[in-house]
Amino acid sequence: MRGPGSRTLYGVVKRGLRVGGKWAVGLAGFLVVSLACGILASALFLPVVAIAKVATDTGTKVLAAVPADLQLPELSQRSYMYASDGTLLATFYAQNRVVVSLDDISQAMQDAVVALEDRRFYEHSGVDVQGMARAFINNSANPDEVQGASSLTQQFVKNSLIQQAALEEDEEAADAAIEMSYGRKLREAKMAVELEKKHGKKKILEGYLNIAQFGPSIYGVEAAAQYYFSVSAKELTPVQAATIAAITQLPNGLDPEQFPDANKDRRNDALKAMLRDKYITQAEYDEAIAVDVAESLAITKTPSSCDAADSRNAGFFCDYVVAEMLRSEAFGKDAAARTAMLQRGGLHITTTLDLKMQGDALAAIETRVPMGDASGVAQALTAVEPGTGKIKAMAQNRHYKGGDTDDVTTTAINYNVDLKYGGSSGFQPGSTFKPFILTQWLISGHSLRETFDGSRTQYSSSDPWSAKCVDGGDVRPPDGWRVSGGARKNNTALAATIGSMNASYAAMLKKLDLCDVRDLVASMGITRADGNEWETIPSMVLGVNEVSPLAMAGGYATFAAGGIYCPPTAIESVTDSAGNAIALPERECRRVFDEGVANAVSYALRQAVAGGTGTAARIKDGRQTAGKTGTTDDSKAAWFCGYTPQLATAIWAGYPGEQKVLSGTIGGVYYSGAFGGQLSAPVFREFMSDALAGTEKLTFGDVPRKLDVGNQVRVPSVVGMEGSAAKKKLEYEGFSVAISSTRVASDKYAAGTVVEQSPSRWAYPGNTITLKLSSGPAAKPPTDPGG
Repeated sequence: MRGPGSRTLYGVVKRGLRVGGKWAVGLAGFLVVSLACGILASALFLPVVAIAKVATDTGTKVLAAVPADLQLPELSQRSYMYASDGTLLATFYAQNRVVVSLDDISQAMQDAVVALEDRRFYEHSGVDVQGMARAFINNSANPDEVQGASSLTQQFVKNSLIQQAALEEDEEAADAAIEMSYGRKLREAKMAVELEKKHGKKKILEGYLNIAQFGPSIYGVEAAAQYYFSVSAKELTPVQAATIAAITQLPNGLDPEQFPDANKDRRNDALKAMLRDKYITQAEYDEAIAVDVAESLAITKTPSSCDAADSRNAGFFCDYVVAEMLRSEAFGKDAAARTAMLQRGGLHITTTLDLKMQGDALAAIETRVPMGDASGVAQALTAVEPGTGKIKAMAQNRHYKGGDTDDVTTTAINYNVDLKYGGSSGFQPGSTFKPFILTQWLISGHSLRETFDGSRTQYSSSDPWSAKCVDGGDVRPPDGWRVSGGARKNNTALAATIGSMNASYAAMLKKLDLCDVRDLVASMGITRADGNEWETIPSMVLGVNEVSPLAMAGGYATFAAGGIYCPPTAIESVTDSAGNAIALPERECRRVFDEGVANAVSYALRQAVAGGTGTAARIKDGRQTAGKTGTTDDSKAAWFCGYTPQLATAIWAGYPGEQKVLSGTIGGVYYSGAFGGQLSAPVFREFMSDALAGTEKLTFGDVPRKLDVGNQVRVPSVVGMEGSAAKKKLEYEGFSVAISSTRVASDKYAAGTVVEQSPSRWAYPGNTITLKLSSGPAAKPPTDPGG
């Protein structure tokens, strides 16, 4: 946008070139004619000149102030959003306009406008002096029947001033552009002459045909051709061109869709003018005049919103793209500037959306919770490409419609994304959060098969949990906090993951620093969907922080990419109206943790799919698949998050906006309380099977031995020690201890002391050392008295 000091047509208005007062029609006509012709006096009009001396002096000042190097205005244009294959998803505009060159406008359209609006267009120098004289004489004789005499160039000037004022949201300039005053006419005349000197007839005609209004909300002949006849401006026939040319005199009242009879009268005037000026033959005229206006139309509407993308099941994805653009400085300094860029800038936005995968996603969702299901349960799915962060699919079992609606099958809320992007406040992920704790477990030096005591199910406020980012360095649960399910005395991280054992995972988290876990997930793009601070508390092991499916898909994609996090993105590229690429914000992928850690997590999650809680997610072609189910307390949300090396997907099901148990009949199946393995894992299976069909069956990397079984350490010998002392010593060294109930007779070791230990030399930290205690010396056989 140009500033108020520029040399655009708008700049002239901004400098306040307004001549005060409304003058008599006759006097205005005389002065415009005189000034346009360069005549300031004549014998015929001497009395008028004497009367108008003061006004002429003022007009001369106006003309002197108009710069000679005026520039053509920037026109508001449609912006377009495309899927990754170039398929149009949606169109956005403040004014429905498509700017085209004169070569892309049919000769018939050019001729119709010239014949009807300015027959001497190719003869005058910007102002039709002959037309003005005619209007002057008529208006002087008939003040109540005022005729216009503006040339196409003058009309272009007026439209340009209105257009630029709208872009600048300048009401004063907008009023000045349409005021009924001699000053405006004088400005338009001078500007018209200067514009033609600089740009020539073809450029002026092209500008007019692109800027003029040809319907209630249609601007330019290309948009008009598409709307009224479903063709391009280059394909317009003489009768179609005349129909469109007729509209501009009164864009609402001569709209052929709403007022075909009124349009017909004006259209026929255009056809007569075209015949008069020999642009069409008599035969062409006879054929065109007989065409019924209403029957000739072939209306194609172009909605300006993401509503149109819903026809391709992509309305919510489109809405996310718009939200992403409105938060990006690449498209303007603030939200208002970014909105203007989208609605007026003629952008071409290519997105990452894979339409086949998008179709596969909705089809998979409908196998469990169909669109319009009587249960009211919502289900949402997002798929992200590991290593790039490209969002390949984003679907939910609702129709998209912007604004409020009473239709329960329709919403503007995107359940896949954070609140700031037009989403919900998020959903608790349940056990799908466990893999992030497992990741920190491995980063902190533990291994998959390290054993630990996972039997504890209750904690109190006297139990500190390390949290270095919190005042005091620890946090404590409320008294009586219970963790149900998955308690096991001698457990491993691998087994706890396969079985989704809550109590055992709580024991794992207690060995870690909660802030390390919080920072890890943040580095993987996972934050609270409502924008609030992450709750760094022991119960985060159960997935109590509300998150979005998109964030979870991006996090799981980090595992699939070998520990490299790529921020999810929906935009591939953007070009402006001239085809120039717009620089997008940097979205650099970064390594969050070692590839070995990622492989170890993937191995554990593969076992969870192969034989744990996620068996219903196994992809049909048998390829390696990793993933985790998640069900919140009382089955209020059912998740599955999983991945292959090529694609990561997160799926959520629940009641939007309320904490309600997933029970009763859902999708035709009765549940007493649905789990993630029942509602979302099967959707993952269907989607991934279709989305990846025909692609290479890639495999995950090997797990480093250290992360699988850990590093063995020396087991101190406790043979000969009293049992309780031996147990205490081994536990101090980091081992678990089991004392066998079987006692061993020993002449060497006193009763109650250790006779045997297993393993005796090397073991992994946390392994269980089994001790056997002495029962004392063996009983001696009785002596034979007769011996």
